[in-house]
Amino acid sequence: MAWSDKSHPYRLLLTKQFPLGLETLPIFQPVMQAANRIWNSCAWHSREIFKQEDRWPTEAELKTKFKSFAAWKELHSQSAQSVVEEYFEAVSAYRKHRENGHLEMNPPGFKPKNHLRTVTWKRQGFDVDGSTLVLKLSRGKEPIEVVLPEGWDVVVLPDGTEVKGVPVEVKVKAVIRRRRVENLVLHVTLDLGVVPVYRAGAVSAYDYNSAVVARAVSNGRLDLFVCRELLSLVQYRNKIIAGFQEKISRLKEGSRRWKRCLSAKVRVLKRLDRRIRQMEHALTKLSAELDGAEGVAFAVVGDLTGLRRSARTGMKGKKASQKINQMAYDRLRQEQHYKNLTRGIETDTWTERNTSSTCCLCGARNPAWRRHRGLWVCGRCGLVLQAGLNGAANLLKQYLFGSCTGRALCLQGSAGLALGREAEPVCASISKGRLSGTWSSRDGSDGPLREAPR
Repeated sequence: MAWSDKSHPYRLLLTKQFPLGLETLPIFQPVMQAANRIWNSCAWHSREIFKQEDRWPTEAELKTKFKSFAAWKELHSQSAQSVVEEYFEAVSAYRKHRENGHLEMNPPGFKPKNHLRTVTWKRQGFDVDGSTLVLKLSRGKEPIEVVLPEGWDVVVLPDGTEVKGVPVEVKVKAVIRRRRVENLVLHVTLDLGVVPVYRAGAVSAYDYNSAVVARAVSNGRLDLFVCRELLSLVQYRNKIIAGFQEKISRLKEGSRRWKRCLSAKVRVLKRLDRRIRQMEHALTKLSAELDGAEGVAFAVVGDLTGLRRSARTGMKGKKASQKINQMAYDRLRQEQHYKNLTRGIETDTWTERNTSSTCCLCGARNPAWRRHRGLWVCGRCGLVLQAGLNGAANLLKQYLFGSCTGRALCLQGSAGLALGREAEPVCASISKGRLSGTWSSRDGSDGPLREAPR
């Protein structure tokens, strides 16, 4: 996993995983159980405060309350504070869901007594001695030393460049399946520094949809990625959840059969989630590789803030609303962002206003010309195009020229798009079209190359 630091948009942080083996379980088990006791103490104290004073305690109150507890003194001070911070984030998310009308949500609860909670060591909580990580505990306790393989802090970028990172955070997580601890995994977050990005070059725009992802490039290329398999897995997950919930509703809560059914539900859903995440990574990796191969300097993704809220107001149909609410748009954007960054490509978000109701060729706007979610037929110039490709092309125009309405493209030597005016829209798994012209408006305001936006 990797991401870009919020403090600097081009600072790349990457997390590497190292299996520790079950032989290290006796060493980390007391530490992880101490973190679990801090979590349960936070849950109990927060609920008591809410019952008595009708409010949730702040993060500072929780840290002050448990600073003198025995479980707190078993961990490094920053490791203990990170447990309280994680609990406070969970409470904040719960309160936000309740404010948005999700009254079925429950506050973060207690964990089993022997639960192995993830322990975090921040930068001041560990030292590095060559290939050895020294994880500090409380004062007077011997630190935990973990020997890592050679080259553990070296990351190879897609172009073959080796970058040595600085560790900034360490986590120890337990892999539990069927109520048994199968392994312990060490997660080391490395700071690779500020990655240089290209300041000039082609621009690509992406239109995310539940079934397809459309791509338009300023050199005139159009790509369509059909994600039916990804959508089918999400829909199959909904079917699995409904089937398990029907069985669980007929069982007595807390009984053996109820526990077995709940355990089977969690196991099946985790397997499906792993398949879904793998397909999302494959999709974003393909997008980043295409951008790198075509000399793209800026990748534009639509700003979908508030999309789910608008889908719940009755603007969409029932099936469309379900697809919109279950598509991981933000996760796809984050994955594409860091994969582009490793290739020196900047990723930007831009408004999608009017992009789905405007013709990308002539610039005329009419929402009725979108016949259904997958077909665009322009009533002025007669352009017939897949609706996602039309939206991606308009997003690119909006990023380059500031607006997509009332602005036509100057095409040279062709009557229209290679995919337009033909009776057959795109139906292949990856379909490609090409504009026989340049991405420039008729007033000549911008060309295909764009400097970094201020």
